Amino acid sequence: MRKRWWISGILTVVLTAGFGAGNAGNGNQQLNRVEQDAITHVCAAELPDEETEIVPFRGRESYILSEWELETEGKLEQAAMVKQYISTMTLREKVCQMIIADPENLVTTHDVTKVDVEMKQALADYPVGGIMLKSRNIESKKQLKKLLKNLQKQSEIALFLAVDEEGGNVSRVLSNLGNREGGTIDPMYEYKDDGTDTAFENARELGSNLAYYGFNLDFAPVADVWSNPKNTVIGKRAYSDDYEQAAELIPYAVEGFHAGGVMCTLKHFPGHGDTVEDSHYGTAYVRGTLQELETQEFVPFRAGIRAGTDCVMIGHLVVPDISDQPADLSETLVTDCLRNELAFHGLIITDSFQMEAITDHYEPGEAAVLAIQAGVDLILEPEELGETVEGILAALDKGELTEKRIDESVERILMAKQVNGIQIDHKIEKQ
Repeated sequence: MRKRWWISGILTVVLTAGFGAGNAGNGNQQLNRVEQDAITHVCAAELPDEETEIVPFRGRESYILSEWELETEGKLEQAAMVKQYISTMTLREKVCQMIIADPENLVTTHDVTKVDVEMKQALADYPVGGIMLKSRNIESKKQLKKLLKNLQKQSEIALFLAVDEEGGNVSRVLSNLGNREGGTIDPMYEYKDDGTDTAFENARELGSNLAYYGFNLDFAPVADVWSNPKNTVIGKRAYSDDYEQAAELIPYAVEGFHAGGVMCTLKHFPGHGDTVEDSHYGTAYVRGTLQELETQEFVPFRAGIRAGTDCVMIGHLVVPDISDQPADLSETLVTDCLRNELAFHGLIITDSFQMEAITDHYEPGEAAVLAIQAGVDLILEPEELGETVEGILAALDKGELTEKRIDESVERILMAKQVNGIQIDHKIEKQ
């Protein structure tokens, strides 16, 4: 058998994401840094012999790896710890790990700005995988740092602490507390012709601000392309109105968020930029065929995946040519297209389940079960947390879901936390 030789993830960016000095625009300086890091890494390694097959390493998106791959990447100990911990978890604890809640999912009587007795009990009752903050949860710099620190402290398993921070109008932290590095960050579309260095620096600046307060996950960058002038929900949130230009910029944004110290999320697969409807307020339709999506909407997502995005958010988008269900409930779009065709091995998360595209048509537990059956790892902001958890557990009792399927996502979730420095080892021993 021929040995396989894995090239580091950062070199994969250079080899597979379509980067090149000839078309990098203002990104030459950043590209040179990426190239130099890659060359240094490879030159320091033992060179393969001529019989060795060169296989690009898939990057940070690969959280479920073979034993050989785990050993090569030095993650065997982490994987063993994760598997051991999963074996000690109850089924209910596993289900809760698959939910990123907003604080008001947990404490329903008031807006949450601190961890009080009620929140402590809620986190014990519902050990969710993460918490997403909104503007209503942010009062001051000191308050935000304390809130995030105490949320993490009260959770048995370290949390994804997430936020929507895209720059421009979709801003929860900078719009309330200002930019620690000075100035403002406008909607990404305003920078579409400013090159890849700007895409990198904007993302790095956003990520650095978030990491300072204790966030570890941003629901950005927007990989949708503003291809329909009638579209208002995406608009200038997009990096471009051109598929190829967006595909050039998005990978540098991914690298920028990582450089800033946070995980990042491409959104909203399979692409929300060509819709007329807004999925916040009802069903939104993507009217292209699968073949058209593959050569248009999928292009920037594919580039961001190759660059190593941690997560991909699936929109509540109906593609009539493929399915009559929202994309995040469609096995064809989640598993066949995203997981298999686009070879994404990271975390797949739904858009908010509080949006009317879901709440108008599905009960909380029903929607969650359909999403998990489709291949989703994380449910974002269920309309009703208790009903969602109980609905998933009921589906397991009926055989509509299997514990093996749940374990698959939980392993991916916990490995993602571990490899991104969200350490769970200090919380692993059960009393």
